[in-house]
Amino acid sequence: MNSDFQIKLFKLMERVWLVGVLIGIAGVVYFLIQKDNDSALYFFGFFILSSVLYLLRKRQRKRHESYLENGKK
Repeated sequence: MNSDFQIKLFKLMERVWLVGVLIGIAGVVYFLIQKDNDSALYFFGFFILSSVLYLLRKRQRKRHESYLENGKK
């Protein structure tokens, strides 16, 4: 697997989790407006999980890019 494909894959997965963050926020807001606190709590947990995984993927991508940059020099 070449490095360009790996970076594109990392960016894709990063964006997938970012979409999950946005869905989590939208779900929390919607269910709080509907006064359904249990469902809002579920989406809040989904928001937290998606946020953590987004940050981990972003960190992984940046580390991999710096590894490739240092390895080519």
